Order: sequence, then C-alpha cells, then structure tokens
Amino acid sequence: MIFRNLSFLLVGILLLGTGCSSGSKTDYEGRTFKATSFSPLQSDLGESWITFNSDNSRAVFGRHEEGWSSHTLYETMRGDQGWSKPTILPFSGTYNDRGARYYPALDALIFSSDRPLIEGGEAGDFNLWIAMHDGEEWLPVEVFQALNSTSNDFHGSVAADGSIYFASNRPGGKGKSDLYHAVLGSSGYIVTPLSGFVNTKYSESDVMIDVESRFLIFSRTDDPGGFGADDLWISFPSAEGWSEAVNLGPDVNTAEGEYGAMMSLDATKLYFTTHKDGKADIVFIPMTELVLEWPTN
Repeated sequence: MIFRNLSFLLVGILLLGTGCSSGSKTDYEGRTFKATSFSPLQSDLGESWITFNSDNSRAVFGRHEEGWSSHTLYETMRGDQGWSKPTILPFSGTYNDRGARYYPALDALIFSSDRPLIEGGEAGDFNLWIAMHDGEEWLPVEVFQALNSTSNDFHGSVAADGSIYFASNRPGGKGKSDLYHAVLGSSGYIVTPLSGFVNTKYSESDVMIDVESRFLIFSRTDDPGGFGADDLWISFPSAEGWSEAVNLGPDVNTAEGEYGAMMSLDATKLYFTTHKDGKADIVFIPMTELVLEWPTN
C-alpha cells in the first residue's frame, strides 16, 4: 500500500525550505486584517487549502462552488513567468476532494474525499486518501484505511517524523469533531485523540502541524472567545500535552470564517483561507505579524 511506503520514507527526512510568492493587498473594509491575497489563484469560484511541494515548484489547492459545494483539487506549476494557469488534478473533479497537504519533502498528498471506498460505489462520508506523484504523473489514489473510521475523517497534516494529525467526528470525542494523532507502530498506525487542551466541546475540524512539531494551528468553530464562525488557533506542546489554544487574533480571524492553515517550510509565511461576503480566498501573512507570546523553548 502507498501509505505504508510513504511512512517509512518519512523517517529521517530533513527540513527543506520553501519559497513564497508575492501577492496584492486585499481590501477588506472595517477589518484590522493584514493578510495579502495570493493573487495567481483568484477566480469567480472559492479557493481554499493551499499546499506547496518541497521545492516550491508545484502548488495544490481547492476550488468550490457557491454554497461550499463541488470541491475540486487543482495544481499550478511555478516557472520563470510565475505560476501557471491552474488545472484540475487528474484524479479529482467527480467527488468532493479538499484539504490537501503535502508530505514533507515528498511529492505525495494526503487529502479528504467523500469518494466511494469501493470502485463503482456511491459517495459516502469523508475519508483520508493518499496521492503520490512519481516525477512524471500522478499515480492512482489509495484510501488511508489505517486512519479512517465509519465516521468522517478529514483534513490531515504530516510532520517530518511521519506522525499524522487529522480531524474526525468518530464516537468518543469531546465535541462535534476533534483532532487526532496517528503514530506508526510495529503493527500499524496507533490513533489517539490529541492529548492536552486542544479538543473541546466545540468543533476542531482542521489542523496543520508544524513540520518539526513545534506547534499546531487549527480551526475551531463558534467558540465565544473567537471572532465568529471558524477561527484559527495555535497550540504548543507542553508537559501536559498540547497547551490551551490561543486565538490568532484580528489580524487573521474575522466573523466570516478562517481555516486551511499552511505554513511555508522556511517558517516565514502563514497561508490560510478567509471569507469575504461568503466567498473564500487564499491569503498569507508574515509569521512576524502574528502577535503571540511564543514559548521560550
């Protein structure tokens, strides 16, 4: 299975830097929002969840129609003239595919889809899938069965050590959906709820793990301590597990919803999805603009 091969390849991978593209300033009236639009992707559709491969030559992101329907994965290639016109990935376009993120230093994606688990079947709940590029073309996708349950499992993110963080609304959680951690053991993946204080009675539905596991950024829905809808929060590892989450504040969050965090591997920019008048766009903000008290370690 592809997922087993990928897990072994991740062992010992070094952190590789990723360059970032410039964009044009957004114009969101009445907001202290400081993010910059990733302009090469703008269209009449909604754009969300961008991710870059390890040498920043390819970006994969999602587009969806009004009403947050018909999610499709696109890719764009970086050349001398900038980013190419986005095209639909060969395995996407039929079912709802979203939340793609690259494995560190590999041309492989983990993404969420409601496509049937059995060829010829009907679309069902969301599961995690793997897509791998062999240097010439995308290979057929495979379901990440070791992580999936009979509930929705979605929005995965992989650290350099091969551990995987994802969201699920499987039974036994604290809220509508919670964040989980999967570690490869001697007989397969061991999946546990995230330890510490991240999971709450609210919905934690999207997570990005820093490649070196120094922090995680995730979305939480309708927390009264936030700005409304989905907000981005950050948590750090501690002796008691993951720390009490901190809202990223009004330079990032709004009343309309933010999610889909993706940090450049050189740690200089945070990409994420934001909404204006119900339409999703991909933007970024320098990490230095985040007003946070970072742990001394």
